[in-house]
Amino acid sequence: MKLQTEAIVAKLREIGAKKVMVQVPDGLKPGVFDLFNALSREFRIIISSDPFFGACDVGDSSLYSDVDCILQLGHSEIPNVRYPKPVVFIEYKEEKIPEISEKIFEGLKDSGIMNIGLLFSIQYAEAASSVRTMLEGMGFHVIVGKNDGRLKYPGQVLGCNYSTGHSIENQVDCFLLVSTGIFHGLGAQLALRKDVYLLDLNDLTLRNLSPETDRVIRKRYAAIERAMNARKICVVVDTKIGQKREKLARVLVEQAKAADLEPVLIYSNNANPTDYENMRCDAVVFTGCPRVPIDDQERYTMPILTATEFRAAIRARKDSRYIMDEIVAVD
Repeated sequence: MKLQTEAIVAKLREIGAKKVMVQVPDGLKPGVFDLFNALSREFRIIISSDPFFGACDVGDSSLYSDVDCILQLGHSEIPNVRYPKPVVFIEYKEEKIPEISEKIFEGLKDSGIMNIGLLFSIQYAEAASSVRTMLEGMGFHVIVGKNDGRLKYPGQVLGCNYSTGHSIENQVDCFLLVSTGIFHGLGAQLALRKDVYLLDLNDLTLRNLSPETDRVIRKRYAAIERAMNARKICVVVDTKIGQKREKLARVLVEQAKAADLEPVLIYSNNANPTDYENMRCDAVVFTGCPRVPIDDQERYTMPILTATEFRAAIRARKDSRYIMDEIVAVD
């Protein structure tokens, strides 16, 4: 963060900021003292300690209503989100690229794969570029998909949007995601029809995520089946700026009524299982981040569904192929 202080100051000056709320992801919080001291020489700085979930979440309105600008570290802008105040995004891209051996990819060639769709999470854009060069040197045809309005870069993925994969799905044999951990890879495999291989830069391993994702899909179908017997439905609108889909939620309420169910419309900034237990609802439909139902189901005593899962439940049938709810745009 020290290296970017001058660039941050220049951007804040450009928009005439005086009082700034700063959002810092957990991985960058050790540098928060240096950042605060450097910026406080010229601006009134407030460090938000609240968790946030990416560029879709620029803080609670009670915080940003009192500042001129929001400074968010670690993420790239979501172009089609209308932010309530000027937001300065300082992307964090891992500069230290680990040494990757060609041997990691030999199994792909042995299995007859030639056309690879390259995906990456924003922190590893530079590593993905190096991987592309290596793969092309090995004779693979590497394709990078176009981004929609929610993504800033070709090839980039978010946990809720895999449009760069959809745009080239018919042109590739598989996808290769350059990232760390399972989060983005799980979403990619749920959203895309072709196999997704995760190049995990933490341990320099390459693995096919299809078997792991199959287990998740079985759990999602189990939640859908449980919800088929539900009557009292909480349809939740997430009030985060980049996740708010109230229009979708109101459509789901009407569809629930048409199915002779008893829906209520709920506003929430952070999903809390206890709230829905207190309401004694039979199922929750979450129209914010689709990863909340997928990743957090075990926290809930009732089924918590995405919009697409709920529509499957009210039709009382499971789709032949699991369809992930992806956010393309918000209200």
